[in-house]
Amino acid sequence: MKRLIGIICVVLALTMAMTAISFAATADIVNESVEGTATVDGTKDDAYDAATALEFVQKGSSNGGSEVLSEPIGRAYIINDAEWVYVWFEVYDDSLDQGSANTYEQDSVEFFWMDNNSKYQLRVRYDGSISADTGSDWADKGAEFVAVTTDNGYAVEAKFPITDVKSNQIEMTLQINACTDGSRDYTCYILGNDDADNAYQRTSRDTDYDVWWTLTLAGEFEDTRVETADLPMELTADNYTTVQGLKIGAQAYGQENVTWSNWTSVGSYTSVGYGGSVDISWDYDAYTFDGLFTEENTSGWTVNPALAIQIQDDGYLQLPDDAQTGDTGDSARFTFTYSDITITAEGYDDIVIPGDTVTTRWTIKDEGGWTSGTSKAIDILAPIMSSTGLDLQGVVEQYLPSMKNVSFSLSFDAFELVYPEDIDAFLVELDAEDEEVLASLQEYIDRVDAAEEIINNSESTAEEMEDALDDAKKAANRSTKAAEGYPKAEAAAQELQDRVTELTATVESLSADTTEEEEVVEDTGSTADSSSSSTGVIVGIIIVIVVIVVVVVVVVVTGKKKKK
Repeated sequence: MKRLIGIICVVLALTMAMTAISFAATADIVNESVEGTATVDGTKDDAYDAATALEFVQKGSSNGGSEVLSEPIGRAYIINDAEWVYVWFEVYDDSLDQGSANTYEQDSVEFFWMDNNSKYQLRVRYDGSISADTGSDWADKGAEFVAVTTDNGYAVEAKFPITDVKSNQIEMTLQINACTDGSRDYTCYILGNDDADNAYQRTSRDTDYDVWWTLTLAGEFEDTRVETADLPMELTADNYTTVQGLKIGAQAYGQENVTWSNWTSVGSYTSVGYGGSVDISWDYDAYTFDGLFTEENTSGWTVNPALAIQIQDDGYLQLPDDAQTGDTGDSARFTFTYSDITITAEGYDDIVIPGDTVTTRWTIKDEGGWTSGTSKAIDILAPIMSSTGLDLQGVVEQYLPSMKNVSFSLSFDAFELVYPEDIDAFLVELDAEDEEVLASLQEYIDRVDAAEEIINNSESTAEEMEDALDDAKKAANRSTKAAEGYPKAEAAAQELQDRVTELTATVESLSADTTEEEEVVEDTGSTADSSSSSTGVIVGIIIVIVVIVVVVVVVVVTGKKKKK
């Protein structure tokens, strides 16, 4: 029994180890560096002599059909010291070209590495000019690049800092752009790295495109890589509604990979909301792909075009701040499931591409937290070629005109590892918290009630009313702040604000009435004074008249007495 348990434990341990390997954050290709230091001046230092030559013989899967060359078109040598990785890169090319306006269609070498979980992608042309697709601060980081032409092509010497170390290893990749007559003939990589056509899409270690390789450093280094936390976004009263409103979409498209100029939709765009699922079916006729892929735009049927299903964010979504959980705050995780994809064509057996559940990071633009429209591409060209045994020309001329339908289902499962059931549970918690907040508003309700009683009391003075109204306003404002994010509490707080508005109108009305009464009293007082004044004048006149009459009478009487 103990032996059986021991065997089971060993099997479980091996299973866990295999799982760890299959989900490893780096590609399977591992190259060894050797210790050394070089001066970046375009001259190959002796320190490179001990390094293994990495031969570039593998054409890109999209830009060259994965063809393996009989002779390498370039060799790279890598060394490192305590701070820097140095690369000496020889490219063999007797026809150097930079006639295209697109820098990736000019003879050049591209360097990829990670710094703080962000991609640095530098393109160095044979004339020494440098362009940064990402990592424009490369010079500030101490990186150096020098290019020189040689008798059989050109050479590029580079140095970039050792960053994001894990177990004495870093992630990187190298690429040659082979170009003539203003267009790129193909890309080229070390053997087995043809999927590195998608190296540019690996914006961080969390993206799907794990197509870089691993460099084991010479010497001993401490781990400096910061792993992103595999934790769901914390739901809040502010962000859960935004999450519920998100959508993703799917469409089929074709694009030739020589000039990259004719991206064409070959399947109507269909979207699905968060937590939803949709059945997708695209019908085709003989003219759907007519003229899309030609001998000319595939460089004589040697450069495979893109024919794929693209799953992406629905337009340009503005994500909540909480969603930007990457190390550099530049991406958000979307989880979706697509079912088995069935492709039917007249005269051919159905082709079935197995479904999958995918969690991928889509990047955030700098302006206001908008996603950049990055997508997950599901290749359907390679399965068609492998199932039918046709080469590219055969697929274009025979299979695509016979293609009738592509169908599958798509569901939007989660955002930032938050699933619909998580939101349901959150809403239950939110409702309980809402009730608690609602109960806590009672003190503000009581204060508004008290203010209302004072204001509606006819015996209250104007000053008492003003003080009561001021306290009611403070109570309502504090209730609004306390209720933020809680629907029931917000409704109660708004009710208080409405009551305060009514009380304000009442106090203003009473104040206006009091002012009018005072004005009436003043006007009445002026009239009474005027009347009193008029009456006094009249009385005075009467008195004067009476006095005059009395005087006259006295004079008359006195005169009569004297005559006697």
